[in-house]
Amino acid sequence: MRVLHVVAGLSPDYGGPATSVQGLTSALVQEGIHCEIFTIRRQRFGAGVIPPSHVPIHQFEAGFLARFWNAYSKGLAKALWNRLGNGAFDLVHVHEPWHYPGFIAFRAARNHNVPYVLTLHGMLEGWCLRYKALKKWVYMRMIQDHILKAADALHALTQAEKTRISELGYKTSVFVAPHGIDPAPFERLPEVSEFLASHPKLYGKRVILFLGRLHPVKGLDVLARSYVKISRRFKNSALLVVGWDEVGTRRRMEAILKASSALDSTVFTGMLTGKDKLAALGCADLLVLPSYAESFGHVILEALASGLPVVVSKQCRFPGVSEYNVGFVVEPNDASVTEAIRTLLSDGKLRARMGQNGRKLVRERYSWQSVAASMADFYRTLVAARRSSTRE
Repeated sequence: MRVLHVVAGLSPDYGGPATSVQGLTSALVQEGIHCEIFTIRRQRFGAGVIPPSHVPIHQFEAGFLARFWNAYSKGLAKALWNRLGNGAFDLVHVHEPWHYPGFIAFRAARNHNVPYVLTLHGMLEGWCLRYKALKKWVYMRMIQDHILKAADALHALTQAEKTRISELGYKTSVFVAPHGIDPAPFERLPEVSEFLASHPKLYGKRVILFLGRLHPVKGLDVLARSYVKISRRFKNSALLVVGWDEVGTRRRMEAILKASSALDSTVFTGMLTGKDKLAALGCADLLVLPSYAESFGHVILEALASGLPVVVSKQCRFPGVSEYNVGFVVEPNDASVTEAIRTLLSDGKLRARMGQNGRKLVRERYSWQSVAASMADFYRTLVAARRSSTRE
């Protein structure tokens, strides 16, 4: 079987969709699925991107209209029309709904009678729909609503996301499968002395880590205010913020921290990849992700695989945190986040126990190979159904 994966970007700044595509396609190859990736050459492409094994990546330049329609590309459109028209692929899998590649891939797939699957990555959650609400409302009414209804299937990362899709009135078939991870690199974290030498504020401190893009949806205002309170009680604490500043969120965080003298014990590193990101995980004591909306939170997997307890919001919808006792699930508000961090910083044995449980959870539920096996069966069912209906 031949599957084309379409994603707006593969660089680390694109977050979960980029990480997911790389891990999933590599694992699908082991299941006998031939995969190729069509993507747009974004500004940071190549920085930290590890090409999936045996998966060709086709990059296309963004056109002038990309400033109005994100990731617009004539080259991508032409390639989709040609390759699908030539019967090169049995199925198209698009990752994330709001950008031009998802629209043009749908048009090409429908025109050439190729099954179309869309992974939503949490983009129908209430907070996401309210962010830039007018623009999304127009796009939903003109384009996206039809795609969601006409797709052969939607892919949800959790049962909660599937429920959300149903609540919005879509009757399209929904397949549920989580993100996955290769736990091996996170179970052998590198020596952190060089990292600490570059960031001496962290030396000898209990490090609270945020990892991900710096965006309002991530609840970083809550984290900043919570850390202000924590820093007053725990003088040996430090806040480590790792990620690309997408819309000026760092500046707003710094203002909150500076006003209460907590900025002096905070480190912003920008985006880290590879060994540097692993070193950041290695010097941390816990991860905090107080998002207002999240499809899954791949960074939660990375933290758990690294043996870190987590403090995550209910809106992260990450299954297993309470069941496996790997951290705390809280409301994304100052009091709840502060109390959870306080509890973990006060109890080293609890942190260690939750860290061990986290690694167990990752091994048992979230290996890419088990996710890919389910996805491959899902693909085969869709393709068989389309061929059967075509014969009729």
